[in-house]
Amino acid sequence: CGVRIWWVNIPRSLPLPAVFVGVDVYHAPRKYDPTAGKRTAKESVAAVIVQIVRSHAPDKNSMVEIYCETERRSAGKEMELGSVMSRAVANALKTFKLPAPKSCFIWRDGVGDSAIPQVAAQEIPAVRAALANPGEVVGGLAKAAPVPLSYIVCQKRINTKFLTTTGDKVPCGALVTGLQGAEYKTFYINGTSPPYSTPKPVRFVIAQRDPPLASVSPSTLSWALCHDYPNWTGPIKVPAPVQMAHKLAELAGNMEDCGSSLNHQKYAGKIYFL
Repeated sequence: CGVRIWWVNIPRSLPLPAVFVGVDVYHAPRKYDPTAGKRTAKESVAAVIVQIVRSHAPDKNSMVEIYCETERRSAGKEMELGSVMSRAVANALKTFKLPAPKSCFIWRDGVGDSAIPQVAAQEIPAVRAALANPGEVVGGLAKAAPVPLSYIVCQKRINTKFLTTTGDKVPCGALVTGLQGAEYKTFYINGTSPPYSTPKPVRFVIAQRDPPLASVSPSTLSWALCHDYPNWTGPIKVPAPVQMAHKLAELAGNMEDCGSSLNHQKYAGKIYFL
């Protein structure tokens, strides 16, 4: 219905209104094709979730401002999502009449370490292009200043696990910053704490962080949005826009037309895919 169920506190240093973007790609499992006589792969589907937050006050964010786009792709194709990301951001600004966002955070799922430079180099300029001239997109009068942007890659399929000095598992919400990557600043968040197994954290790789966002803690913002997923009352492993993108991509990927029949303008502001 589009009504916000609860509200989470985000860092006060975050310039608002802010645009949050979650991106994921769904790869359908191979199925046996009797005509071809072998298991064939269905087309993959990319999903982009754009969420707008206008104020730090809960009473001014009673309605969910979410816009989504999907795009069918060749089977197994994970990269080159710049066009659909740019289109989704531009349409979200137009739909919700947001002429001048102050910041943008992108959480990208499904990218390995070796592909981060290539993916970031293709997708970041595409989103910047959608944010660069909001006057042209929304109907404003003047060209706005460049919107500061942060691009974070979420990696769930990792082998890293953490234990306390006493050999116990780390608690839910534990933040680890002492283990850094070779090229990018990295942090880990342990989003879950299963009772009978060692929890596996999520690695967050900061591929881009513009200087105006230096005062905004990406780990604090990411952990806050892990509590903003409306289909679960507790924290999840990734920020809500990423999990919603995963759910939308899965829904579209299991449709016969890979989501081509979805009317994204009609469902703007509604979380219909959960």
